[in-house]
Formats: sequence, C-alpha cells, structure tokens
Amino acid sequence: MQSSLRWARGRLVETGLAGQLLDVIKEFLQDTGEDRQIPVSQGYRAPRIRGRVGQPRCLITEEQLQFLLSFNFTLQQIADILGVSRRTATQRLRQHNITIRGCYSNMTNAELDERVIDLVHGNDELGPDAVRARLFGEGIVVQRRRVRQSLLRTNPAGAALRAMSHRLHRRTYRVAGPNSLWHLDGNHKLIRWRIVIHGGIDGFSRMIVFLQAANNNRSSTLMEQFVQAVDQFGVPSRVRCDHGGENNAVCLFMDVFRGTARGSALRGRSTHNQRIERLWRDVWNGLSNVYHSLFTLLEQDGILDINSETHLWALHYVYMPRIDRDLQHFVNQWNHHGLRTTRYMSPYRMFVRGCLRLQPPVPTFNWPERVAVPANTFAVEPGRLQELQHRVDPLAGSRDGMGVDLLEEVLSFLLS
Repeated sequence: MQSSLRWARGRLVETGLAGQLLDVIKEFLQDTGEDRQIPVSQGYRAPRIRGRVGQPRCLITEEQLQFLLSFNFTLQQIADILGVSRRTATQRLRQHNITIRGCYSNMTNAELDERVIDLVHGNDELGPDAVRARLFGEGIVVQRRRVRQSLLRTNPAGAALRAMSHRLHRRTYRVAGPNSLWHLDGNHKLIRWRIVIHGGIDGFSRMIVFLQAANNNRSSTLMEQFVQAVDQFGVPSRVRCDHGGENNAVCLFMDVFRGTARGSALRGRSTHNQRIERLWRDVWNGLSNVYHSLFTLLEQDGILDINSETHLWALHYVYMPRIDRDLQHFVNQWNHHGLRTTRYMSPYRMFVRGCLRLQPPVPTFNWPERVAVPANTFAVEPGRLQELQHRVDPLAGSRDGMGVDLLEEVLSFLLS
C-alpha cells in the first residue's frame, strides 16, 4: 500500500494528502509491531486486590465456585482454572461455606437401585460411567462405586457381558480448542422406517452440540438443528462432514460466514469423520439398538406394515417424541460422563475449561449425492388430528410397554 501511495502521489492523490496517508500507515505498522511483541496471557487468572497489609488477595466469588462445581470440577481443576494454588481454592470454598462432599446425594441404596433400573431399562450396554452421567444430568450426584454396586445388584448378567467386551483402540486426534472444529453427520440405522438421526459433536471436547431425530434427510432440517446449536454454543471455526446433500446449507453458511479460502467446510469421506463416527457406536449401544429391535419385532408380529403410509405416520406420531426424549437423555449422559483419555474429565468440563482459557488463533462448493428419505403422503385432517392428540399422548404409558399399545390405538383410530 505504501508503494502504491508513493506512485499515486502527484498523479492521482494530492501531494500533501498522500504524505498524511503515508504517515498514518507508518504509525499503524509501528503500533502493530509493538502489539505483536506484548506477551499474551495463557488463560484466566483471578484478579488481585490490595489491602492495607500483606500480599494482594485473590478475588474469587461464590458464584464462580458454584458454577465450576456445577460441572463437577475437582478441587485441583478449579485451582488451575482460576490460576491460584490448591490451598487458596480450599480457603475460598471454606470461606463461602461450600463443601464438595456436600454435593453428593444421600439417597438410599433401594432408591438408587430403583432409579438405575428405570434408566438402564434392560440395556446391558450401559455401564457405571454412562449411568452415573445420566444421573448427573438429572441433578443427582452419586459416587462411582455406589453406581457400580447398584448395577451389580440389579443386573449382574449385564455387568459380566461388559467385562468380556473388548476395549476400542482409537487413533490419535488433536484440535486447537473448543469450537475449532465441529463434526456433523447423519445416522441411518433406522432409515428403513424413514427415521434419520442428525448429530454434531465438538472435536476438542467431544461435547455433543446437537442430536435429534427427523423423518426426512433434507438440508433445511439439518440447518435448523445446526442454528439451534450455534445459538447455544457459538459459531464453530470449521465443520467437517461428508458429501451428502443434507450438508449443503450448513456448508454454504460456513463459507459465507467464515470465508471460502480457509477450509471453513471440510467435506470428505465418512471414514475421516472420526469423532462423529465413534459417537454413532455409542448411540447404537445407548438407544438405537432398542428401537431397531422393537420396530423389527412389530413387523414380524404383523402390527406394523412399512409399505403403508398410514402405518408409518402412526409410527412417527408415537415414537418420534420418544426417540427425541431418549436422545436428550443420551446427550446429558454423554456430556457428563468421564473420558478415560482426559483423566476422566467430562466433555462439558473440557468445553468450559477450554472456553475459560484464552482462545488460540482460529485456524469450492459441490452438490454431491443425496440420501433421500421419501416423504409421507398420508395426511390427517386438522380436526381429526386435534382429536387424536387429545386422546393419545405419545410419551404416556409405562416404559415396559415400549409404546406398542399406543401405536395400536393410533392405528385403530386412523383406520376407523
């Protein structure tokens, strides 16, 4: 720019004005160089306040401590986040009459067993960490040993099955920080019944940012879920997804919002989408396998006909709210469960700790193949639909019934 102004001086720009512009540019470059030499703080540190005597005192509020404890941070982790010693963190907890042990629930073993049975519901794949995370998502903090003992009492066969399973060997994965890279994908395990599960996960913390079922695989559906996640957690620096057409709107948004020349939307094979592909295995173990087996059984018993638009409409009416409810329970469980490779810090804790630290530098459009989910052509008149909603609540009934009686009632109503 300086050389261009020198050339334009006297030709396109008045000599005096060009000289003033050159002085402004020199001053700007000098200030920029000085800013680059200033050491950058690597994280949050509690501010110090000076008293009349002694060393400056760390200012740590009760709200800060309660916030960090709500994410189940340990005492040492709280001290590291605030940039103080473990002793100082202990003193501030004592000063505000806060005890970490007081956060644990005092529910009896019988009450715990009853809650564990309701959460597991015959799914032998759920282990102590998953159950403890689900309890924590409901505001119930229980020691891990108590949850393990409860699972042994209520389902010893499931504990033996998990003990014989093989540990998964993972590839090395690194990313700069929270919201640096989101992994997006759609799960098609239930596509036979026109149900697709769309999900997104933060690559750094492994926190699920959205997970929701839909009766279509349209780009607008995924975009709506993505916008809700952005409203809650912020806009990611980059997203990684496959070449499916359902990702087109999200990729277009990222290219416009972040720029096209920096890899804002990374599209490739699903095998390269490591974080989300690993998540689908846990989604299958956590809930998808239950609905897959149930829907298959309904077909075998002649209750469900997938070639009938009426039957599929009734299936979606009864089970879509149930699947979304169980997906939200799974999200709470996943985001609160301890990760072995991060010293058992949960995804929520990883995300919050990363956000509290100083964020690091934030690191062609194709229209490829589509996975199409046929739209349901069956329609219910508004008056009939209102009557059905008044008569049948999809989330009602006992968990043991799995909604089969509700499905039969809806089919009877529609076919009458």
